[in-house]
Amino acid sequence: MKNKIAIILTLQFIITVFAFSGCDESTASSNSSKLTYCAYYEDAICDIIERYNKYCTKHYDESYQIEIVEFESPEEMNIKISTEVMSGGGPDIFSLNQKLPFEKMAANSTLLDVDELINTYYSEINFDDYNTKVMESGVINGKRYFVPLAYSIDAFISTEKTLGKYNLVSTDFSYEALNDAISQSGESYSLFGSTEDNLNFFYSFLAQFFDYNSSEIEFDTKDFSESLDYIYDLINNDTTDENIYYFLYENISKGDSVFYKQFSSFELMVRTYAYLYYYSSTPVLVNHFSQSQNIISASVDFGIAFNSNCKHKEKLLPFIEYCLSESIQTNWNTEYCALAVNNSTLKNSIGSAEQAIDFDEDGNIDSNEEAIFEKAFTTALNDYGYMIDNITECSLYSFYDLSDTYYNSTVIGDIVDKYLNGDISKEKFIRQLSAATEFYLTE
Repeated sequence: MKNKIAIILTLQFIITVFAFSGCDESTASSNSSKLTYCAYYEDAICDIIERYNKYCTKHYDESYQIEIVEFESPEEMNIKISTEVMSGGGPDIFSLNQKLPFEKMAANSTLLDVDELINTYYSEINFDDYNTKVMESGVINGKRYFVPLAYSIDAFISTEKTLGKYNLVSTDFSYEALNDAISQSGESYSLFGSTEDNLNFFYSFLAQFFDYNSSEIEFDTKDFSESLDYIYDLINNDTTDENIYYFLYENISKGDSVFYKQFSSFELMVRTYAYLYYYSSTPVLVNHFSQSQNIISASVDFGIAFNSNCKHKEKLLPFIEYCLSESIQTNWNTEYCALAVNNSTLKNSIGSAEQAIDFDEDGNIDSNEEAIFEKAFTTALNDYGYMIDNITECSLYSFYDLSDTYYNSTVIGDIVDKYLNGDISKEKFIRQLSAATEFYLTE
């Protein structure tokens, strides 16, 4: 099996290299003194770079600016990056949202150790000023290869009534407890409300049995086998096909879905709490699903890494410092609904929220509506603050992007699809999953 996987992956690589070897576009800068970043659309990192380039005209010089190399598709971009990196080139700055084999790149020293960079060129960056657990996610085998910029708490909003209906406890959302509670109800339900979210849920489950840092694979364990049964049942029993993805409060009064999904934005959380209170429900912030109790997990929404082949390493630090500055950190919360990694910035950003809601839409906000909003604000701040202060683990990849990471989409994507579609048995799935992962880590 390992030989078959090796042959397939090797052939895929050869085909893509030759297919793009004739492309004249390079990720290297046309101005050799500038750093480079690749993009196929105006992403969040591009936005920061554009602001940074204006900042450089006032505080440095044009050589410190970053050139954005544009591509027409993510496939073309990622393949070009990979082939150039292998030949000792490539862009200077990477984004975690790019579909690249970052685990392999860290293992073979393609990525730059940021701590070493700081020690060599000096910087006043103190990572103790940032969320410890989130920043630890960027450290692999003792080296800081990734710099998280913003993150989300992996949590969901439900109500006391909904939890009580299924005999669930908010701190125990192990796969077994969740599956047992829902299956015993005998009712049709919507776990997330979309097929894509169910798939991300499955990938988040797999990630808990595969440690990139230690390269430990636990797919052949009894714990994984048993939990796999629970997950498979949960996904396949998700039958109501509701769309509760963005319109949380439109479903609050119906009580026909198990969980209300929540974003990282504190303002949106307060509004959701407020609507629940308005409909006489008591909101509960629920820990993310996990294989054990009392797990509070988070995931990096935006993060950057750097090419060890960079020819102007001294110019990387000013950009890192800018990304972690208070003005840019505030921007993550206000414009991208993500949490700032800077502790003081985050505290300031979640200390305020929008004005009270006109629930009855009569054009006026009365004292009762103000009181409901204030109660929602106080409760949400307490619940959210507790989770932020007690994160137990953090993933490098956003929950919403899990199905699109290199490992999940390229290495195991076909295997997962076959299993969830019922084309291969559980035993065969575990064997193929283990073989593909081991090959990815070792070859």
